Amino acid sequence: MTTNIVLGQLIVNRPKCEAARTHLPSYDRNQLKHGIVHLSVGNFVCSHLAYYMDILASEHKQTDWGIVGIGVRSFDKTKSRIMKAQNGLYTLVTKGNDENDVNVRIIGSLIDYIHASDEPENALSILVHPNTKILSMTITASGYDLDMNNVDIQHDLKNPDKPRTIFGFIVHALDARRRANEKPFTVMSCDNVQRNGEVIKRCVLQFAKGLNNTHLIEYIETQVTFPSSMVDRITLATTDADRKYVRLHYGISDGWPVISEAFVQWVIEDSFCNGRPPLELLSSSPYNVLLTEHVEAYGNMKIHLLNASHISMCYLGHLMGYTYIYEIMLDKYSKIYIKQLMNVEVTPILPPVPGIDLEQYKRTLIERFSNPNIKDTAVRVCRNGASKFSKFVVPIIVEQLKRGNNPHFCALSVGAWIRYLSGFDEQNKPIIFEIIHKGYLGVANHRMPRFDTVLL
Repeated sequence: MTTNIVLGQLIVNRPKCEAARTHLPSYDRNQLKHGIVHLSVGNFVCSHLAYYMDILASEHKQTDWGIVGIGVRSFDKTKSRIMKAQNGLYTLVTKGNDENDVNVRIIGSLIDYIHASDEPENALSILVHPNTKILSMTITASGYDLDMNNVDIQHDLKNPDKPRTIFGFIVHALDARRRANEKPFTVMSCDNVQRNGEVIKRCVLQFAKGLNNTHLIEYIETQVTFPSSMVDRITLATTDADRKYVRLHYGISDGWPVISEAFVQWVIEDSFCNGRPPLELLSSSPYNVLLTEHVEAYGNMKIHLLNASHISMCYLGHLMGYTYIYEIMLDKYSKIYIKQLMNVEVTPILPPVPGIDLEQYKRTLIERFSNPNIKDTAVRVCRNGASKFSKFVVPIIVEQLKRGNNPHFCALSVGAWIRYLSGFDEQNKPIIFEIIHKGYLGVANHRMPRFDTVLL
């Protein structure tokens, strides 16, 4: 189906859509070529990378950087089916702190969506295609825990034509390009992982070494680039309430609308082996893209100021009975705690960040956390606490202890996590875990003092 036909199906109430000043793709999507393949298309990439590529196509006539999505998880199948039916179009609604600060945009940069388990040959073929200049991914921090003894990894080492895993797809596609004398694609992580480029490179090489192919290893080491990046935009999971909201308020019948905050940022190492989008065109506000040679300082700032604060406040807030993050920020003790954590324990250990006013950055974080129009839940942020604490909070504790300081604000967040794992909040109501990790239950079954009394 053509874009116009699909738009005609999506927009069920054109007056409402026009009243919302909905931005539609202003470019001919038939002329949009894919330059990026993205593995695991969650809502974040829809609000971030795909949003940026849509801006480049709409505002700057850059039509070489369309995106083909590849779903790799079983629950990606539903999204794949919906996106195919909608020809890759979906609604992005961004919301600022003011109820009138709402922007509605139908994104057109996602031109195809393949599910790897249904179409492994097609997925591999699109990765090998010469138009694919960049392979990007959002596989979450735990996705980089490569176990070479895993059954699927072992399958991929023996079956290059039908891979099942992220690493199987990446390495076998690179090997096919090497054998065809094609330039490799850049491997670009968009995950919230410090030095994510180095991390994914290490995983890719580890898998490649399992193939005992010295020519492939040399090709990866000498020709493939793995830029590190820092990505930022609070993005919600799609619910039926969101579908109803978008239809009711904007006249759009969208099976997978995406809701996010207005703020967006991307700091990325300028290291691309096969061309890149002209990201320098998006350097100014509100896009906030920065190409740099040194990402680490920005990543440190974001992970320790934003992510450490985010997870700490959510465990404490959840124990206090709050559902949404903005509700936690309405509690005066919560706001005191977050500011103290940022100012006393995080800021002193951060190296200088070029071009960033840390005091303004912290004020912006408080505003973002306090956004009442983003119904982000504490329980969402509380997922995978072990992985998050080890990356976001523990480094702060270690550095403060090295300096002879008592990191009691970080210690309180760890205590809240342990209390959370006991299974009951401060009102003695049971906590419903989405995933219960074996070994974590029963770590602490006693009641901690309320954290407002600790602060006082």
